[in-house]
Amino acid sequence: MKKQKILSVVIPSYNAASFLKETIPTLASISSGDDIEVLIVNDGSKDETLQVAQELEKEYPGIVNIIDKENGGHGSTINAGIREAKGKYFKVVDADDWVDSGNFEKLVQFLRKTDADEIISPYTDVFEDDGTKVENNYFKDCSLKPYQDYDYVNFLEQIQILPRMHSITIKTSILRDNNIKIDENMFYVDMEYIVFPTPFIKTITYTPDSVYQYRRGYEGQSTSIQNYIKNRKMVNHVTFALLDFYNKHTLSSILENLVKETIARCVTIMTNVCLSMEDTKQGKKELIDFDQKLKSINSEFYYHKQGKKAKVLRYSNYFLFDLLSSYSKKSKKV
Repeated sequence: MKKQKILSVVIPSYNAASFLKETIPTLASISSGDDIEVLIVNDGSKDETLQVAQELEKEYPGIVNIIDKENGGHGSTINAGIREAKGKYFKVVDADDWVDSGNFEKLVQFLRKTDADEIISPYTDVFEDDGTKVENNYFKDCSLKPYQDYDYVNFLEQIQILPRMHSITIKTSILRDNNIKIDENMFYVDMEYIVFPTPFIKTITYTPDSVYQYRRGYEGQSTSIQNYIKNRKMVNHVTFALLDFYNKHTLSSILENLVKETIARCVTIMTNVCLSMEDTKQGKKELIDFDQKLKSINSEFYYHKQGKKAKVLRYSNYFLFDLLSSYSKKSKKV
């Protein structure tokens, strides 16, 4: 009788052949490898991602498995992983990132002992240009203790943030049983993955060691300002998907505020994107259209969650757009 997998790790992979041989061993080589499955989701790659994944499947039998699908974007790979996952818990690790194997091993061992709905771990930003590492730890300034179960809302009240995707390990049943589905053919859906399960999480705990190693600062990363501009329709879409979620769900006050903060972050990104566009006239038009739609859907959010730049632009009836746009472009070039 096969032992149940405790953790399914989904690896969204599009043209990721150059990364997978570095990423997968950090997961699959741990001594508790039999407790996990690593699902490499080939998202219609045009390079040798599938061939490399097949090599890794042979190298790590019973651990690495492949989901080969047509291109559908990051959200579609997560959705495919949710459908196919056999582990009690679920985690996403992008193909161009990796994990600290020792701390990942500790996490897997802890997952055998806990029954919390969600487990949070610190993660580390690793800047490729100079090798700088910055740990993101939510727990330094609070009284929470690791490896102990907490009420989800009380936990969030302590840390005052919705943990990033890189930190999250969640019960697969919460995603599957509540029909959590992430938008497809879309970048920036990590914010949907963070927010959409929140009404269904009751208990949470955390581990103290950084697991996820998040590669930052390389050319072509979707979070560069150039790619934000190129993919601004996707930022727009995700913003309103989150706002639609907010309008449809009755949330506790702390969770409501944290979801608002997440949406406000999207609004700030969209504001900066429009200000940074080379075509200033088009940027101004798109921001005004975006703001008007935001106001029509939820005027309370529009008035009470304004970033500094958005506030100045709205107060001046966008008269100061050209000036702020010029400043943003100069700052971008420095």
